[in-house]
Amino acid sequence: YVADTGNHRIRRFSATGEYLGQWDSLGSGDGQFHWPGGVAVAPDGTVYVADTDNHRIQRFSATGGYLGQWGSLDSGDGKFSGPDGVAVAPDGTVYVADTDNHCIQRFSATGGYLGQWGSFGSGDGQFKAPEGVAVAPDGTVYVADTRNYRIQRFSATGGYLGQWGSFGSGDGQFNWPSG
Repeated sequence: YVADTGNHRIRRFSATGEYLGQWDSLGSGDGQFHWPGGVAVAPDGTVYVADTDNHRIQRFSATGGYLGQWGSLDSGDGKFSGPDGVAVAPDGTVYVADTDNHCIQRFSATGGYLGQWGSFGSGDGQFKAPEGVAVAPDGTVYVADTRNYRIQRFSATGGYLGQWGSFGSGDGQFNWPSG
């Protein structure tokens, strides 16, 4: 699955690159996108899309059937401002890099709000526009803290575990890490 951001669509390919289909439509209705920034697939095959400029997460079947959505523009619990990244843990928990709210939010597989962590800044556990999030098989959450030019590592519930990286082009340095 590829978030074809500039074309406002999701494309589906086989493991060898064979084109299998797409779903797309520029807009804000159910199943429509405005600048989709990230896509993740759950263990059960559900596809989650960070619909960035619509400030929401949408859920689809493996073939693009619309299943639901959550979120809207704001800074409260379960609200978003430009979410760019989405990841799904082995247990089905959905993590969202809420880029312009400078935090990571956690949800159930159907969008039930479970919590969040982070705030604007450059200290441990703080973010400046996180764009990418990934979850390891053991539940560790990795965040591309884009404008702090680093990767941060957290427990499944947001406990700070460490970080690496700095601005630059050398070994271990980043210039706008996003995924």
